[in-house]
Amino acid sequence: MSHPWKKKRGSESRFIFTFLLFLFIYNFCSAHPLSTPEDTLLFREGEILLTKGETEKALWRFKRLVTEYPQSPLLNEAKFRMGICYFRLKKPKDSIRILNELFSTFLSPTRMVQIFTLLGDNYLELKDPHNALLWYGKGILVQGPSSNELKTKVRTLIDTFDSEEELKQIESLYRGAYAGDYAKLKLTQLESLRRDERFAPTYRLGVILPLSGIGQSFGEKVLQGIQLAVKETDPPNKNSWISLEVRDSKGSPHEVEKAIEELAAKRKVLAILGPLLSQTAESAIRKAGQVKVPLITFFQKDLNFDHGGFLFQNSITPLQQVQSLVDFAVNESGLQSFAIFYPNSPYGSHFKTLFLQEVTQRGGKIIGVVAYQEDQTDFSEEIKGFFKFRVNQIYQCGLFIPDTHDRIGLILSQIARYNIKGLTFLGTSSWNGPGLISVGGSGAEESIFVDAFYKRDPSLGVSRFVQEFRKTYQRDPETLEALGYDGAKFLKEILQSKKVSTPAQLKEEILQTQNFQGVSGLKGFDESGKSIRSLHILKVNQGRVEKIFP
Repeated sequence: MSHPWKKKRGSESRFIFTFLLFLFIYNFCSAHPLSTPEDTLLFREGEILLTKGETEKALWRFKRLVTEYPQSPLLNEAKFRMGICYFRLKKPKDSIRILNELFSTFLSPTRMVQIFTLLGDNYLELKDPHNALLWYGKGILVQGPSSNELKTKVRTLIDTFDSEEELKQIESLYRGAYAGDYAKLKLTQLESLRRDERFAPTYRLGVILPLSGIGQSFGEKVLQGIQLAVKETDPPNKNSWISLEVRDSKGSPHEVEKAIEELAAKRKVLAILGPLLSQTAESAIRKAGQVKVPLITFFQKDLNFDHGGFLFQNSITPLQQVQSLVDFAVNESGLQSFAIFYPNSPYGSHFKTLFLQEVTQRGGKIIGVVAYQEDQTDFSEEIKGFFKFRVNQIYQCGLFIPDTHDRIGLILSQIARYNIKGLTFLGTSSWNGPGLISVGGSGAEESIFVDAFYKRDPSLGVSRFVQEFRKTYQRDPETLEALGYDGAKFLKEILQSKKVSTPAQLKEEILQTQNFQGVSGLKGFDESGKSIRSLHILKVNQGRVEKIFP
């Protein structure tokens, strides 16, 4: 049975939508006196549906407008949007046909660039790179802010051509244009590579990281650590004896597989550092097992599937973090009672489950579990609801909160208002960021969390790494940079001390090495490929993070 308020709310929504649509039609018709309410309505409905991703329905509106109102001033705009719809629906030939009809009309420079770009994208969908380059090139000739984006498309497309013959053809066909100039540059680089082959580095290592898209900032941090490790012992004014073949994963499993295949088959790398993002894990491990090249990965995810022996996971997994944290809380801090605040997300739920299991296995007791929403900023109801019924239980209790440092700062600052005594706040490596103290303030005092890297560690290896990183990049390194550095330096030390000529030999040497002294605590890898390392226990003391264990 539907409730009356739901019907009323639905009626109100329809009224508001109709009213807004009427305003749009009125204003548009005032600006375009030849328009009629009918063609304007069709156009506006198509626009809304296209924005919502309902491409088939949007295309039907634009088609009706073109067919039924051929004199409409909206005709060309409708045709352009039909081109977009056809492209999204994987119908490049239809898109090309309708877009070509627009060249007989007056087009603004901005619209011309949009059409040229869309035509290029359609020809790329048809696997016709030469025509794609032709249209991208026409778009570049129209000066404007879009030219850099089109130049990137041209470079990315030409980078897929491997043979000298293909590059010469591009250089000849597009001589004097941007595509021809870039193909000429690639030919020069190939020639230089051939000329200097006798001076080529002894070893090649692949690197696959997200250097564009959503994971770009994380990928760049890992890459900087890797590059610093390779650079450190290079003799001055001489070529490095290790070369890095860097590829952008774009956060895509398909791109990762393609990069692994190319690095193994064509570049003959001995090992690959990366990938980083967990969504690329399964495809990367499968492909590495097929081509039989060791992967030193940075996945934080707990991996439960067979990896064929070529995976070495240089990261701190959720299970490793929870085990170290609970071990310290029980054995060093003497805590036996615990509670959990966690975000209602896959990340939060996974950490909650691991923490429950670990506490139970060690004989501890969970006195409460509270979930909150990922986008929540006010936690007062959850805090009051939890402490209202557990006032007598929370003394000497550990409160585990698996979330990022900025949101942890919010939670701890709000808990501090209630003046709750006897709580020890426990967290993951994601706490290790500026928001913990800058947002949490005094509420973050005495909180405890785990991480693999502590930049103020007095040991010679860590202090030297931090000093060199600051000198090179003008900022302090964090955990991702340290993990990248350790992954590359681990391989470098093996290649310096052992005779290795194949990926299979390097894999065996990786398994034999368990006395490495890494800045992130890395010692080596066990038979399953998991890292062997001791995590740091860190504590906030007087507004400063300090290492308290080991």
